[in-house]
Amino acid sequence: MTYQENKNKGGRPKTVKGKARTKTISTRLTLAEWKAVMRRIADAGKKPSHFLRELLLYGKVVAARTQEDRQQIRMLEGGCNNLNQLAKMAHQQGFPGTKSKIMDLLDEFNKIITRI
Repeated sequence: MTYQENKNKGGRPKTVKGKARTKTISTRLTLAEWKAVMRRIADAGKKPSHFLRELLLYGKVVAARTQEDRQQIRMLEGGCNNLNQLAKMAHQQGFPGTKSKIMDLLDEFNKIITRI
């Protein structure tokens, strides 16, 4: 394969026509207004452009998950791994021997879900 056959020079591929964000909207704000907007953006946990785009297109902004929520979800994922191990143990040793462990784990799941 020669250089002429392979014209891919690398780099970021071109955006599909009509999908690229080429238009901008700007507005002037007082310092107090700007601080209020930036506070709302920080509370939502999003980048300013994402926040404003959602607000303009949909009229509301759904806040990103907080660090605590993400930690709770990771705990649920770990619990799912434990549940799989308990299910394997129940198949090997019988359900009555593992029932209490499974019920304890399900109680933990319910507590985590109510916190989220």
